Amino acid sequence: MLFFRSFISLCLGIFLSSCQSPLSEGNLNDLSAMDVRIEIAQDLTNKRKNEITVFIYDENGKPVRNKAVSIKVNGHELPYQERQELYYTTSSKYSVTDIPVVNEYDFQISLSDGKTYFLGKIAPLSEHTDRNIVCADKGDFTRDFLVSWKDLKDIDRLSVTKGVLLSNSTAQVQNHDFEPQVNKKIGPNGIYMLSKSAYISSKSTISSLELKFSATKHGVMNPQLLKGSEIWVSGHIDRYVEFDAQQ
Repeated sequence: MLFFRSFISLCLGIFLSSCQSPLSEGNLNDLSAMDVRIEIAQDLTNKRKNEITVFIYDENGKPVRNKAVSIKVNGHELPYQERQELYYTTSSKYSVTDIPVVNEYDFQISLSDGKTYFLGKIAPLSEHTDRNIVCADKGDFTRDFLVSWKDLKDIDRLSVTKGVLLSNSTAQVQNHDFEPQVNKKIGPNGIYMLSKSAYISSKSTISSLELKFSATKHGVMNPQLLKGSEIWVSGHIDRYVEFDAQQ
């Protein structure tokens, strides 16, 4: 039994070590050996509300878990995090939230030898207010649904999903479904209309509309990094409209 447990432990150790890059051990002083992905999720109503995550891989796509490497954004260090996942795997990342930003997110990386390099930079997404996107809070079965937007910056995509109550529902059991209505590029000013004729069919009755106005922008990475390294910031503004068939 002791031999069996030792054998299993050895196999797990080999498996786990094979899932990470050889760059995870020892000194890491070569910027060109790293593939770095920087993801920023930003609130489009307040750019100071953000979540920043950095992943490092080697040329073979294996994660680099070298704790001697540190990363900062706008002077704030991103804590290194590891987490045990299912099937004896480990995920790793550098992550931080709510970093103050004015003109840009500026990233620096320090390697094992203590030298610091420019890692990447990107401008934040533009902020918006309720005046930029206007629609009713509740749907009206007697009117077409309208949403209008104006002076949007960076936001260039609208997706609309209709929630429905299926006709086979009963008083005891309600069956719901979702029907995508549109997913398209938009300009800074525009209008979207859903006709009231689309509210009710033989199969369902509308119960809600979910509208998502999305923005994504890419920035600049250090050219010494491996090809494929990238930085992007994304965000969205959501509107949720309920339809009450009892009203």
